[in-house]
Amino acid sequence: MIVVVAFLGLYRNFRESIPVILFAGLLMDNLYNGPFGLYMTSYIWLYICIRWSSVYFNVRSSIFLIFIVAAGVLFENLIFISSFMMFNPDLLLSENISYKIFTQFIWALLSGYFSIMLVKKVYNAWYKLFRLQAVEQNGQAL
Repeated sequence: MIVVVAFLGLYRNFRESIPVILFAGLLMDNLYNGPFGLYMTSYIWLYICIRWSSVYFNVRSSIFLIFIVAAGVLFENLIFISSFMMFNPDLLLSENISYKIFTQFIWALLSGYFSIMLVKKVYNAWYKLFRLQAVEQNGQAL
């Protein structure tokens, strides 16, 4: 879902993005056992950070696309660990948590660019398909 949030933050406007992000956050919150609203909060903050960073960085750069997904993974893990520590101060974190975060970060670096490009191609194909169907239903020419 981080890739979808990153795509929405980079390429789509606010009006299109917020309902999808809220739905994705609610869906993930219901699927995973954690404090309710954690995924939705992390997705909204990630979206805000991506929109904010697009003012200062060249968002069409492939280097930026590689690092934005990896930064999203680190950001989400930071939110999860901080909420875990806040709600369970007596429990200790796993010993290999840094290894797991590092592994997720490396995978995000390796696959982030390709994942965003895949989501972009799927979105463009769906957009063309629905636009073509709407034009056919209305009886207008392209």
